[in-house]
Amino acid sequence: MSSLAFDTHRAVKALCEAGAAEPLAEAFVETIGDAITGNVATKADIAETEAALKADIAETEATLKADIAETEATLKADIAETETALRAEISKSETALQAEIAEVKADVARIETTLKAEIDRVETTLKAEISASEAALRAEIAEGRTEIANVRAELKTDIGLVRAEIGDLEARLYRQLWIMAAGIVGLTVTLVKLLG
Repeated sequence: MSSLAFDTHRAVKALCEAGAAEPLAEAFVETIGDAITGNVATKADIAETEAALKADIAETEATLKADIAETEATLKADIAETETALRAEISKSETALQAEIAEVKADVARIETTLKAEIDRVETTLKAEISASEAALRAEIAEGRTEIANVRAELKTDIGLVRAEIGDLEARLYRQLWIMAAGIVGLTVTLVKLLG
C-alpha cells in the first residue's frame, strides 16, 4: 500500500503549543505517523485493485467467448457430418431403388401392380426418413442456439456479480478509512486532554 503524507513537524509543534512536553509530543506524533502511513489504502491502491479485477473480467469474458466459438464450431461440424451421412444414405437408397426399378422393368407385364406398390412404399419411407432427419437437424440447431444464449446470459450475470463485488469492495475500503480517521482524531483529542 502507498502511504499518506503526514507533516510530523507541524503536529509536534501543535501539541507543544497545546501544552505537551516536546519529547512526549514527538513520541506521540511518531506513533500516529506510523499508524497512518502503514495501514491506509490510497486511491492508487483502489485503482490498482480495480484494474486487476477488470483484467480478470476481460480474461474471463475472452475465455467464455472462445468456449462459445468452439462449441458453435463443434455443433456446425456435427451438423455437417450428419448431413453428409444422410445424403450418402439417401444416395445409397436411391441407387438401390433404381436397380430394383430396372429389374422390375424386365418383367413389367407380370409384376406392374406389385412394382407400383413397392415404389409407393419406398417413396413414403424415404420421405419420412428425410422429414425425420430434417426435424432432427432443426432440433440440433435450435439446441445449439439455446446453449449459446444460455452461455451469453451466464456471462452477463457473472460480469454483473463481479461489478457488484468491486462496488462492495470500494464501499468497505472507504468505510475502513473513515473508521481509522475517526479513531485517530479521537485518540488525538484524548491525548491532548490528558496532556492539557
